[in-house]
Amino acid sequence: MFDDLEALVAQRPRVKVFSGRQVDPGLIQDAEDELGIPLPESYKEWLLNFGNLRVGAYPVLTLAPRDVRDISDSDLIYNFRLDARDGGLPVGYISLHLPDTDESFYFDASNGLINGEYPVVRRDWFDGRYEPFAENFRHFLGKIIRLA
Repeated sequence: MFDDLEALVAQRPRVKVFSGRQVDPGLIQDAEDELGIPLPESYKEWLLNFGNLRVGAYPVLTLAPRDVRDISDSDLIYNFRLDARDGGLPVGYISLHLPDTDESFYFDASNGLINGEYPVVRRDWFDGRYEPFAENFRHFLGKIIRLA
């Protein structure tokens, strides 16, 4: 599913994937238990095979080890907890990529899995609107890498 990821990353100097940062399968189960929903299949595959990707200084959210999850700003569950505490996100939206720019990206889990995936939406911080961005996580990665 991600055969072209390394080649695509190699073409973009602002995009980095660090080897050896795959996620332990137990962390995926822990995350699904806390979220109360399954993670999308392509995201789980990415976690198990890569586990990280940065565009400039900004990570695509991953699953940090348990001992640093409560302080890791690159952790999906840490951000989920912050979003739940602070409110403001539509029901079913899960933070995915939060660059310090005029946009942010979310899984839209409001309608459940569609063929094992959630679509990804983009929030425009200038007008506050959410708009479809990618039909799944794999397409999301391809788009943000190509735009980098």
